[in-house]
Amino acid sequence: MLASIISLAITLLSCQAPANSLTLQGDVRLQDSPRQLPAQDFAQLQAQAEGGNATAQLKLARTYESGVGVPRDDRLAAQWYRRAAEQGNSEAQDALGTKYLVGHGLEQNKEEAVKWFRKSARQGNGSAMYHLGVAYYNGDGVAVDDSLSYAWFILASEAGNQSAPEAVKRAESELKPVTIDKAFKKIAEMYENGGSLPENQAEAARWWSRAAARGDQDAQVGLGLTLVSGQGAPSDVARGRHLCNEAAKKNNHRAEYCMGYIYQRGLGVTRDAKKARSWYGRSAAKGEIQAIRTLALMEATGDGGKIDRVDAFLLYAKLAETGDQDALHSLAKLKKEITPKEWELLQKPLLHLRIDPAKLDLVLQKMDTS
Repeated sequence: MLASIISLAITLLSCQAPANSLTLQGDVRLQDSPRQLPAQDFAQLQAQAEGGNATAQLKLARTYESGVGVPRDDRLAAQWYRRAAEQGNSEAQDALGTKYLVGHGLEQNKEEAVKWFRKSARQGNGSAMYHLGVAYYNGDGVAVDDSLSYAWFILASEAGNQSAPEAVKRAESELKPVTIDKAFKKIAEMYENGGSLPENQAEAARWWSRAAARGDQDAQVGLGLTLVSGQGAPSDVARGRHLCNEAAKKNNHRAEYCMGYIYQRGLGVTRDAKKARSWYGRSAAKGEIQAIRTLALMEATGDGGKIDRVDAFLLYAKLAETGDQDALHSLAKLKKEITPKEWELLQKPLLHLRIDPAKLDLVLQKMDTS
């Protein structure tokens, strides 16, 4: 947790923030609110907003929020922010999130606030990124998480938010190095997986590299995978293999997956499916999802060894338990190949996973595997 208070004001908020919390800053762009509109212009703006124009809806919301030319009305402001936000306007999404956070014009709901901040931040809105940083710092609608708070402050700063650099500066002087490393890795993962941010492998590689340069082993593996795959950065198989191999010696599960990836494709080494399968097995045993997925396919097809439909089925079942729909479809296809003896062997292991074999069988029979 940051030790110092970052004193940031917002004219939008009239409530007093706790002494040990961050306050929102004023980048909700009230300063862009229109000056007083003549009645005819206001009527035209209202008509455009009613007609579904998101820009007009945003402008109308700001007009009601500022009380310029009309009686101030937070309820109407929130309504128009919502209409624009639901059309994907990032500034309206950020403003609606702020409304939910403080309960102006609608019932306070911090979880809903974070939801709208996320939608806006995913579109690159620096203000929403900053607000997510504040949310994770204070625990507003989410659990307190110093690394994610710092990560969003960094992203907000890079997006041009004026309040973020001060938060970043203080964090870098007061957070533990391991927390900063963790933040860099989380940014890399967000870009790599395309969840909280649009997928961008080049940005993922940049952040893996920053964390790896600080000596973080997991980041070095992330960078190694990037280099051997050539996704997001120029391929450098020799360096990538070295990074993964060194970490694999220390039983790092992602590094073991990386080594399997290298041997399966023959990247700088002779292709060896048997070694690949062995590396994937070590990684999968530690819960690495990508290794489990790849190993399941190799077990089912006999790549790198004998066909083992029982083990493959159990691996896919573990993935399906996490909500992986592709794994569920793979289970349905594999079930058609399972012999009665193999199905009998699967009973106890499935029950051990708390999966009812009979119910699973019914689900798989109803699935279209064509």
